[in-house]
This record gives sequence, C-alpha cells and structure tokens, in this order.
Amino acid sequence: MQPKQPYWQRYWYHLLFRDEREAAFKPMGHEGLRQVPNNALATKSLEQWVEWFLEEAVDELDDFRGALQMLVYAEATPGSDAKPVLVRTVGLGRR
Repeated sequence: MQPKQPYWQRYWYHLLFRDEREAAFKPMGHEGLRQVPNNALATKSLEQWVEWFLEEAVDELDDFRGALQMLVYAEATPGSDAKPVLVRTVGLGRR
C-alpha cells in the first residue's frame, strides 16, 4: 500500500535577492530549492502563500535595499530549461 498523497500539488521555491546596486539576482542562502510547506497549501492557494511569504520577508529584511524574487517549481529538481509555475518579485527598503 502506498502512502496517501495530499490532495494538493507539491511545490518547491527558490528565493533570490538583487541588491539595488547590482543587475542580477543571486540565491539567498545555500539550501537550494525548499519545499512549500504542505500545511500552508492545505489552507491557502499557492499564490496566497507566496504573497504572504513575501510580505513577511519584506518586513524582516527592512534593512536590505533592492528586490526579492521567488521562483516556484512543480518539481523538486527542475532541469536547467524548466520554467517556474509562478514568479513574484517585491521591492525591499521602500517602506
């Protein structure tokens, strides 16, 4: 018997930061892709969770200047040509 799968799709995200003096986004941290918490997707849509996460991040990173970008994938190990299912970018240091 296989373990019961959740009724929602699993997603993984990559968080990137671009300093206001730089042109390119760079990964935040060294963990690589992180899984979107299953318990969050049980109560929110993926889009709602991403918006909530980025709002919290903007508050936490208020001393940073630049932009924060989240790329969301449907696979834990997307290939180099994989396109994210969702991309959101927010400005930092504008409050």
